[in-house]
Amino acid sequence: MRRKPAAKEPKTETSDITTKVHHVGKCALDQVITGDCIEMMSGLPDASFDVAIADPPYNLSKGGYWEWDNRVKLPGFGGDWKKVMEVWDRMPLRDYFLFTMQWLTELKRLVKPTGSIWIHGTYHNIGIVNMALQILDIEIINEIIWFKRNSFPNLSGRRLTASHETILWAHTGTSKKRQYQFNYSTAKMLDCPEDLLKERGKQLRTVWDIPNNKTKDELRYGKHPTQKPVRLLMRMLAISTSPGQLCLVPFAGAGSECVAAKRSGLQYLAFETDPQYTAICKSRLAAENDLFSSPPQEEQHLQPGHATKLIKARASIQPELLTRAIKGQAFVPPVIKWTGSKRSQAGKIAALFPSFNRYYEPFLGGGALLYIAAEHDCHASDNYKPLIDFWSIVKCDVEAIIERYSAEWGRLQEDLPGYFYIVRDRFNSNPNPYDLCFLSRTCVNGIIRFNDKGEFNNSFHLSRKGMHPERFAVIARMWSARLNRTTFSCGDFEEELRTARQGDFVYLDPPYAGSTNRYQENLDQDRLFLVLDSLSSRGVRWALSFDGLRGDNDLRQAIPEGLFKRHLLLESGHSLVKKVLSGDVQTVQESLYLNY
Repeated sequence: MRRKPAAKEPKTETSDITTKVHHVGKCALDQVITGDCIEMMSGLPDASFDVAIADPPYNLSKGGYWEWDNRVKLPGFGGDWKKVMEVWDRMPLRDYFLFTMQWLTELKRLVKPTGSIWIHGTYHNIGIVNMALQILDIEIINEIIWFKRNSFPNLSGRRLTASHETILWAHTGTSKKRQYQFNYSTAKMLDCPEDLLKERGKQLRTVWDIPNNKTKDELRYGKHPTQKPVRLLMRMLAISTSPGQLCLVPFAGAGSECVAAKRSGLQYLAFETDPQYTAICKSRLAAENDLFSSPPQEEQHLQPGHATKLIKARASIQPELLTRAIKGQAFVPPVIKWTGSKRSQAGKIAALFPSFNRYYEPFLGGGALLYIAAEHDCHASDNYKPLIDFWSIVKCDVEAIIERYSAEWGRLQEDLPGYFYIVRDRFNSNPNPYDLCFLSRTCVNGIIRFNDKGEFNNSFHLSRKGMHPERFAVIARMWSARLNRTTFSCGDFEEELRTARQGDFVYLDPPYAGSTNRYQENLDQDRLFLVLDSLSSRGVRWALSFDGLRGDNDLRQAIPEGLFKRHLLLESGHSLVKKVLSGDVQTVQESLYLNY
């Protein structure tokens, strides 16, 4: 954990991964327990959790026990309208204040001084929560206004439309000893297309423009009257936690906080008084477990024996990276297919990674190596904006890309192959991440190919109908869960690597010589070599996938002497591009250059 960073040299989250914990006290983790949260929390040991997200009753009726008459007709709202307050949301003010003091007292005891407490509220209750925090000496870090652009209309016509809720970010330390984790760079580089107020590269502010609409998956098993969208909760966790940490949820509701914790790589423990909502939580989390299960066996191609040989060759290898490669996690199917992908080599290359602080990948493409490295702080970039926009959506709003792909795939089935070419023409007129995703998944062998005008020109795969939306959804969510510690940006590789420092590691997979019609721009090799030399002079280790052998063709380039220390040739299967264009099958070996 890190202290709040200084302005000039911001620090980010720790790179250490917490060892998996199975129990806190007598409670097994990764479950939702039916019971009173105050009673249940009282039996847990002190300082057990790294973060807590509390979405308590808002006490909207103040104990009034009122309801709206369902006989009242409201034009434009589908006929009869009825609003009944839940039993747990109608406490007298005195009781509500004492209740708030009780659960906050437990949270102060259970959350580490290095951790965070997040609390949801509205004007009905947030004043009481604020006062309780001050009485308990729990310091508020920020008051966040969650602007709900699509908020529910004011039906009475007697007041302004309520279009925001309040989120308090607090910590259990004191103002004189602030130890809470703040992932400065993550908050700054956060790229959230749905938030019209957040500019990438500028620090996150205290007004968050995040729509309140929930996806079909979030509502599939039932809903809660104050249910929060998962993307809101994932932002909170992204800026204040690291994978492997423990999350406490005292008011589980429909389980959105638990889903967000799981997708962020955290373990969780949640409590809920209502068995009906507990059942919803368990159904949602069971579905999440299915999504996070291992990929199909046919997708796992790594030869463990070969990886073991590489271990013996490199004593300084990162064991956690190699372990994941051997288990097949490097071979999760790509969320977007990209020409020149290193998916078949990912395990071999990862086995050669040195120890590092931060990982950089400036020619991202399909991100095969990123999936392995994503347990660390990562900065991934590419100069092709639709591609980076796609990756940003996968990270911050994966359900949006899933829903869009499903809709486009459905239209394709109704008009084969005509709709493919409609989308292709639309993309060439206005390149965008959604159409790029669709084309990647429905074109011949997923080959991304451009003509001299920079237009996408691959054809529809006549023997296939594109990846089924359900399969794509599973893959996209698996990737999204890995990316909470990754920042994405669109830019020139030289600019993107200026921040790399001693102890960091860079993996480069640029366009190769002779790769015409496969990329929009040719690579300036001389400039690439100067950048690599600059990295070496700064103490940055790097690995470069570059040139190689294709059949009888020797495509190796003249790399300046002294630029690298090791040169390896790695088998990468057969050339798909050659097969598609001419029918020839050529074995490919690709060079890997290392400066260590």
